[in-house]
Amino acid sequence: MTYQELYQYAIFMLSRRDYSTKELQRRIERRIRETEKDSPTAPECLPQVIERLLESQYLDDNRTIYSFFRSYLNKSYGPLRIRQELRLKGFPSEIIERVLEETDTDWYALCQEVKEKKFGTGKPKDYKEKAKQIRYLQYRGFTSDYINALF
Repeated sequence: MTYQELYQYAIFMLSRRDYSTKELQRRIERRIRETEKDSPTAPECLPQVIERLLESQYLDDNRTIYSFFRSYLNKSYGPLRIRQELRLKGFPSEIIERVLEETDTDWYALCQEVKEKKFGTGKPKDYKEKAKQIRYLQYRGFTSDYINALF
């Protein structure tokens, strides 16, 4: 693949949804491996393509991470799950931590809302039911501090 073909593919991918820099780089590398097995020029062009996308602001980790953060918050994920999902997308840890620190989200209220939506407002009947609720809240990404405060 030539430089121009890689660039066009990257623009095509970014037109469909936002990507982190690392995530887009992995997708393009996979595309290179799939399309041309013996093209030595394509991998050499990749850093140039990424740099051009960054310069033209088609690719911006700061903008993209806020978009994903809002999306995960709308899904009622807790801070641990959001951190994990953002890491999987390839965002640097320092940007993730900055976004989580800047948020004014009341994690306790969100945890309580998730619990009430799934299990109602009543107390768990027995230990088995309480353990089930705790596991669910942990899966959603809430820390044990927020979970224990609910019970």
